[in-house]
Amino acid sequence: MNRGLDWRWIGIGTAIMFGLNLVASLLVFALIGGALPADPTNPAAAIAGIGGGRLLLVSLISFLSFAVGGYIVATRSVGRTVVEPAISAALAVALGLLLAGAFTLGNLLAGGLVPFLAGLLGGWIGERRGRGMGTLPPRG
Repeated sequence: MNRGLDWRWIGIGTAIMFGLNLVASLLVFALIGGALPADPTNPAAAIAGIGGGRLLLVSLISFLSFAVGGYIVATRSVGRTVVEPAISAALAVALGLLLAGAFTLGNLLAGGLVPFLAGLLGGWIGERRGRGMGTLPPRG
């Protein structure tokens, strides 16, 4: 059954991942102690203000928020939905950049690649879990 992209679930996934990333950002803000860079639209300034251990923590929490979002979308939607969560992750990053006033093609490519891959991984895991539990038809 080759049905193409499900834009409804891409939209739902974008909202889920944007929300999860917002919660993850608040968690990071609480863990780091509220230290914000002087210019949040300048990625170099944001990275310079975070030490190595903190940067690893921020990266891990961000990656996990997109992977969990991909997992949720893949387990809740019907059919084979591995690519939809990945597209949702990239769109959530684009939405975040637009709201921050930092949307450029370079920022989207730099900031959207890892979330895209995390959403893809979460979608793949969610689809495999759904198929193993009998909620999805076997591949064929």
